[in-house]
Amino acid sequence: MSETAAAMTPMPRLHLFELIDQDWYPRALRDLSTDYLETISTRMGMFDGAVDVLARAVRASERQELLDLGSGGGGALPALRGPLESKHGLKPHVVLTDLYPNAQAAERARARGVDYLERPVDALRVPAELRGARTLFNALHHFRPEQVRAMLADAQEKGVPFVAFEVVERTPRGLLGSLLVPLLVLLFTPLVRPLTPLRLLLTYVLPVAPLTITWDGLVSTLRAHRPEELRALAASLAHEGYTWEVGQVHQPGKGNLTYLLGLPTR
Repeated sequence: MSETAAAMTPMPRLHLFELIDQDWYPRALRDLSTDYLETISTRMGMFDGAVDVLARAVRASERQELLDLGSGGGGALPALRGPLESKHGLKPHVVLTDLYPNAQAAERARARGVDYLERPVDALRVPAELRGARTLFNALHHFRPEQVRAMLADAQEKGVPFVAFEVVERTPRGLLGSLLVPLLVLLFTPLVRPLTPLRLLLTYVLPVAPLTITWDGLVSTLRAHRPEELRALAASLAHEGYTWEVGQVHQPGKGNLTYLLGLPTR
């Protein structure tokens, strides 16, 4: 479906709750979800189309450093370091963060030469000492429009690049796609690391993982920000010395990758 057709689709944004956002949600269940999301996004190359846009953010930063917000189970950045170097000659230092850090994901990240801060980092209150170009991969929909605007305004005020990528789309096609999540959980769980007895139990014996991940996937679709909505937010921040850009990268067989890019114009 084209962006124009998507814009005409009468689907209001519903900010329902995702389980992994809740303070009370057990860490073991949250890790079931975030580890699965990291696995499927990497295995399916869902963010392969982000490399060129990401390179622009790296080049605009004071230092070659990427600060990923909402990294969960590790996110997309570790897998994108290779293409960034081979295609653009860039070798940024990568720092992963999350409001609910995943300890096992942190170990995996360090084994791949990537830092993962084990202290909580709120994407809405990024500590001043973390100065890298800010990135979010499939995390922007977790925030209400006014929160997104505050996030963008903070990056603009601090003069740091900002780039968010989303693969979820608030369209009928996106809604139908979320119905395939239970099957995908069953297919991809054997590829998740670590593959623990608890994960197998809560996937194939007690269908906790398929049900909870499907709920969050459905809600993610209903929460997704459309490109025209992101453009309106960016336009409200128009300011000399910083530019905003919203676009989509078409990935054959993988759908559209929506991006929101903010660059200081030094």
